[in-house]
Amino acid sequence: MYTTIAAYMYWRATRNYDVVLALVLNDFYYVETAASRKLKNGFWSWCWRFMVASFDYYMLSILWPLLRTFVTSHLWLRLRYGFRQTEVVFRAPTGREYDNMLALPPAQFQEAWQASLLHATSRQFLMGNTGFNTRSPPWNLCYTASTDAYHLANSGQFDLNNWELSVWQKNEHQQWSVWEAWRHQDPTLSTRALDMIKACVFPLNEKLLAEGREEFVERWQALLAEQANMALLASDVTPGMHQLVQSVNALFKEEGLDLGELWLEAISEAHRVQNQPALEEPEQLAT
Repeated sequence: MYTTIAAYMYWRATRNYDVVLALVLNDFYYVETAASRKLKNGFWSWCWRFMVASFDYYMLSILWPLLRTFVTSHLWLRLRYGFRQTEVVFRAPTGREYDNMLALPPAQFQEAWQASLLHATSRQFLMGNTGFNTRSPPWNLCYTASTDAYHLANSGQFDLNNWELSVWQKNEHQQWSVWEAWRHQDPTLSTRALDMIKACVFPLNEKLLAEGREEFVERWQALLAEQANMALLASDVTPGMHQLVQSVNALFKEEGLDLGELWLEAISEAHRVQNQPALEEPEQLAT
């Protein structure tokens, strides 16, 4: 491959440099003279070849990795598996945006990380222009994982219709855990889950008041109302919504509660309740 590229570069550098110069300097009027024919194989000829070769090498160094990545990823995926009704898309944090994010101080990194995650999994973002907006820096497409997923689906090991949008992260013990982000971004489920968290964790306000958590109860109820309104009215993740999520996290940390675990339990329960079949009313006998 590299030999072919080198041969092309040499051929490109030796093709009609004098005609190109004449077209540029003489406004498409060129008459080859004896001097120009002598100059053709002289010192300036080699200078021109060097400049053209340097330019070609520079362009190839930029374009070739992009072309190779396109051929071995997206093009190969489509040639092998085509376009499907149910697409499997994997995204991983990579690229310049992710490197810049890692260079931030810890507090700013967490804020930028949460903002990018909320935007990349926003229901409005994903449903707004399906097929073109799955890339949300620093979350870039991972075609190798998608290819493996299609291979497993074709072999009957997985049913693509059962796959949902999920976000996987490693904890401090290097173990993977999943966030069911699609359910998280559903406004109806979000509102119901907030109510379920309140009902599960604090079933009785009297008990909280008896434990001396009057201020916590008031702050929690205020955040519940504010977050429910934002979830219903916002068309996308806003800075105010992101700040509110941070406030909820800080509130739970102050009380020594694991919001992430409680949130996943409540979201799963809300999804189960929403999708359970409605009970049919018994038929009334005619009298």
